[in-house]
Amino acid sequence: MIALIDHDLVVFRCAASAEQDDFGIAKYRADALLDELLTKTGCTEYRAFLSGKSNFRKTIYPEYKANRTAPKPIHLEALRDYALEEMGAELAPEGIEADDAMGINQTDDTVIVSLDKDMLMIPGKHFSWEIKGKGWVKPDKWTDQTELGGLRLFFEQCLKGDTADNIKGIEKVGDKTAKKMLADCTTEQEMFNTVRAAYGNDEEFIMNASCLWIQQHEDDVWRDRFNAYI
Repeated sequence: MIALIDHDLVVFRCAASAEQDDFGIAKYRADALLDELLTKTGCTEYRAFLSGKSNFRKTIYPEYKANRTAPKPIHLEALRDYALEEMGAELAPEGIEADDAMGINQTDDTVIVSLDKDMLMIPGKHFSWEIKGKGWVKPDKWTDQTELGGLRLFFEQCLKGDTADNIKGIEKVGDKTAKKMLADCTTEQEMFNTVRAAYGNDEEFIMNASCLWIQQHEDDVWRDRFNAYI
């Protein structure tokens, strides 16, 4: 099995954890985390993806991730370079993010390794590793996502938005309400119809959905999916 690793997360977390240390500590932690992920998943091969500078989502919606104004970890860029030069990481193709590269490359023989719950809209195997904070622990977790389960998560996001990426959903619709609105939907088409009716504005729906959708094949444009639904 091949691990598809969200290396944006790996380098960011390791760089942030070494903010008060020299660069060698950040490198050591990145190498150690990669080894740990391969051991835990039992994978003997991996592809580690980093997002590049260009992003089609910012063309669709210039405010995408504009709320992320905190300073970046001081070792982040150097650790990205190290990952590309020494860890075998690869940049996602021009215009898309590491998330899309993982989604495009997911098969029956791969596992997506990420802490990002948004990745669960991609069918197949997923692994999130243990993280800890003061007084809390999120343990290792395996998920085998179905196609319909992934689509339900996506349409829930369309309803509630994604504050982490500065994407607005339907006003006053949060996680519980989104789940309730789709609870009786048993097909992809029913979920689409419910969300489209809630928006009442196709262009706003298409813009938000296009930013939230993680590609599953090359040129997987969500506007094309919208046209197929109608």
